Amino acid sequence: MFPVAVGLSVRDPWIADLVELRDRSAIDVLEVMIDDVICGAGVMERYRQLGARWPLIAHGVDLGIGNADGLDRRYVDAVAEATSRLRVRWYGDHLCFLAANGISLGHFAPVAADPETVERLTANGAVVAERITTPFILENPADVLGLGTDCPDAGVALGRSFGSAVTAAGAGALLDVTNLLYNARNDGFDAAAFIDALPLERVVQIHLAGGRNIGGLWIDSHDRPVEAESLALLRHALARTPNLRAVTIEWDENLPAFEVMLQQVARVRAVLEQQGRR
Repeated sequence: MFPVAVGLSVRDPWIADLVELRDRSAIDVLEVMIDDVICGAGVMERYRQLGARWPLIAHGVDLGIGNADGLDRRYVDAVAEATSRLRVRWYGDHLCFLAANGISLGHFAPVAADPETVERLTANGAVVAERITTPFILENPADVLGLGTDCPDAGVALGRSFGSAVTAAGAGALLDVTNLLYNARNDGFDAAAFIDALPLERVVQIHLAGGRNIGGLWIDSHDRPVEAESLALLRHALARTPNLRAVTIEWDENLPAFEVMLQQVARVRAVLEQQGRR
């Protein structure tokens, strides 16, 4: 098994702290938002400055690999240029569709692995492979609607479906264990069974975050520390993912002080050390 890097997803208020951080060994890798690079003036140079200190990986939210109308090739080309200029190790987005019949849905709509969807994922994945030279991975999104959980052994079925969809798209897997945990809590399935049903050799990266319960619904709000049960799922995955290369922590709302994020990174690193993945 490979040693696993630990890092965080970059947010603007922390960039100055990262640039000034004396102990670079406190962080192994940084995840940057590729959509910020595409849309924001000056973001490329700030991220390239960080890339001189740490390896970078890229994450996006606007691809829509499951879109029935196909991908926006101008967007794909913009991602290709940005990932190439930043020299990121890989690029990830979500296994979802974002638009239908030209109408934007405004959220990640989950996809299954039925034959029609597999055909669509294969075609869209081929476009990504043709235009983006950086390795490509797909994340299991949050699913507040509970699609596909009305069958026996839903954890196994959902894990197999995610694995089949990722394989059809020709991608590696980004396992968001917090998304998985909250989906499992909301819909009553076994999160560990989901992990065990995956083609685990495809898992390249793991996401961690913290969320909240709102009116009985668990939301991956990215505004809390990583909770213990997410770390337990991380331990479960670490023993089964031979090609895992990085674990990154996301925090988007109510951003804490940078020192808090360093503490979160150290907490995850301790788990990796205990599991022999450092």
